Amino acid sequence: MKLIEEMAKELGLTITRTSNGSEEMSDKERSEALYQLMEEMANSGGIESIQDPVKWQKEIRKDRPLYGRE
Repeated sequence: MKLIEEMAKELGLTITRTSNGSEEMSDKERSEALYQLMEEMANSGGIESIQDPVKWQKEIRKDRPLYGRE
């Protein structure tokens, strides 16, 4: 959950914690909350720091030298 919160902050999203009457969420509730977060991210118009998604993806996928295999 901490990773999701950090990613949401990087994307400029706000996470509001709600209580459903118990400390632990069920798997179904957790899945629904995660789905809702992903929907919000998709509807926000994407990540503003990535100007050209195709170029960004190509840069991310570049082969990098592997340690010990240079």
